[in-house]
Amino acid sequence: MAGTARPLFSAAAIWRVADLLRGGVAPAEYGPVILAFTMLRRLELSRARPARGLDAMARAADPLACLDRLIGRLPASVRDITAQLEVMPLARRLARAGMLGTVAAHFAALDLSPTRYGTEAMARLFEELVHHFATSHRTGAHFTPPEVTDLMVDLVFAPDGPGAHHALYDPAAGTGALLGRAADRLLARGITVDLFGQEISPRACALCRADMLLRGRAPGRVACGDTLAHDGHAGRRFARMLSNPPFGLDWRHIRDAIQAEHATGDAGRFAPGLPRVADGSMLFMLHLVAHMRGRRAGGARIGVVTHGAALSGGGAESGESAIRRYLVEHGLIDTIIALPTDLFVNTGIATYVWILDNDRPAARRDRVRLVDATGLWRRATSGSGEKRREMTQAHIAAVVQACMADTAMDIIQCAGPDGAPASWQVLAHEIPTPDDATDRRRIAFSRILPGREFLYHSLTVTRPARDGAPARTTFRVGMEHDPQAWFSRMVQPYDPEARLDAARTGMGCAISFARYFSHDAAPRPLAEIAAELRQSMARLVALMPGGDEGERA
Repeated sequence: MAGTARPLFSAAAIWRVADLLRGGVAPAEYGPVILAFTMLRRLELSRARPARGLDAMARAADPLACLDRLIGRLPASVRDITAQLEVMPLARRLARAGMLGTVAAHFAALDLSPTRYGTEAMARLFEELVHHFATSHRTGAHFTPPEVTDLMVDLVFAPDGPGAHHALYDPAAGTGALLGRAADRLLARGITVDLFGQEISPRACALCRADMLLRGRAPGRVACGDTLAHDGHAGRRFARMLSNPPFGLDWRHIRDAIQAEHATGDAGRFAPGLPRVADGSMLFMLHLVAHMRGRRAGGARIGVVTHGAALSGGGAESGESAIRRYLVEHGLIDTIIALPTDLFVNTGIATYVWILDNDRPAARRDRVRLVDATGLWRRATSGSGEKRREMTQAHIAAVVQACMADTAMDIIQCAGPDGAPASWQVLAHEIPTPDDATDRRRIAFSRILPGREFLYHSLTVTRPARDGAPARTTFRVGMEHDPQAWFSRMVQPYDPEARLDAARTGMGCAISFARYFSHDAAPRPLAEIAAELRQSMARLVALMPGGDEGERA
């Protein structure tokens, strides 16, 4: 089995073929060519009696016809992958440019045999190539930051020990990077998984299937198509699920299909509610919940990444609020983690990891844990491209520690020169600050809250019309208040003409981290403030007539 350095070296060697492709195909097609030929070379060397198809292509008078015969001898599942990668159309363009034989010769010279690269090493190599291709052309939407994958894996599989085996599913699988990294991390813990997925992009799906193939997995378990419109795994239930669905997904083009399924109620996936058509990311949340293995069969756990709108977007009567309310009232939300900003390539938006569980202990079923991990980061290394921040394994361990505790947790941080924590210590909220940590900042890290705290009454108060329509004001009021009693106490004494519009009274659900976690800057030392004031006063004196003389006096 090769060490970790070998795949990196081979990736560089494989990418040198880009020099051969210039002028033959467009730069955007370098990736598909390289990935397709890498797969073909690996497959021919994986046979009991290794084939020499690419070598024959390199020497053939008609390399295109030779490639056509080579692909025709492949298993049907592999032929499907080559068709999705558009191998033959690309090869025809290379052949017209007189480059096909040269490219075949380059790959025929690479040793990608299983004796040099085992299944795991080859999978890592292929993943690196896919990532290089995507980030080179700013198509990083398919990629989840590796540390986010690691965090979700550790939390979703927290109940599992060595020897455990589960089906793992990702309904927005992209090129398979998330599933692949998850499988590798779990294998190191002695946990095995069967991988399932679905992907809407034919090319990304082909890459995901190729990755599964090179891992010795069944590529047919990755369905191709729109997950929301056509569920490729309908009827199947999963014990473990991980996903980073697209943010801001516009679903108006499949609105009829989604609304029709919503109308079927509990027989479909979207009964709790429909979000606005401009952002269907929460439809993936409902899709995942619909695929959870039942409690009698052992239950299921989900890790899913969302943006901030999933926590509080939309009013009380919106589909987003209805979905959140469904999750809260059914006790499905175990934990929500606020991640540092700038973890994702080319975007700095706030992101969150939700951990859903339908088989929690009865004592925890109505509780939700919030973890504020926004302060756990470091500057991304120089090789991270457009990614500005990253989380280390130590950061991940601190988050997991807070998520596994039965009590609220705080964190004591010592800030470094760039704002990232130079050191930190996680401890229970009720434990006093250690004597040697008085010069460091202690802030809330996790809080365990009744799910009912996220529900609220939406109350509409109207006033008589004055030269137009009646004036309406909407209030959010906690569930501990009776609407009429609250209105009688808080509004009516101060505005006798106001009326509570009972017809517009509703119930909403919103989750706010700001309510429980403070991000106020730590107080500055008095000596530092005094020195700054003296400097400011000196500058003011210098601006006055004769200021220099007065300053010297």
